[in-house]
Amino acid sequence: MEEIMGGLLGQLGLFYPLLIASVITFVYALIKRSWIWMLLSAILLYPDAWFFSGYPPFPWAKFVPLIQVIFAIIFYLMKRNKSKP
Repeated sequence: MEEIMGGLLGQLGLFYPLLIASVITFVYALIKRSWIWMLLSAILLYPDAWFFSGYPPFPWAKFVPLIQVIFAIIFYLMKRNKSKP
């Protein structure tokens, strides 16, 4: 897994583009209350979170995308409850 993340972030230089795209999709998901965009934000943030979890002061960083997954579940349940008669 380290080779894949190293290739994504190091060789392809996707660290900042993934981080910026994740922040943009997170804000858009909050505004629209969209669970799909929130999950996309979590997926985009995961490689950066994995990278930061390799450093000793931040071993918990790989769990940060779980916050977005929890938001996605909440948004999904809110949408499902609104659609019920």
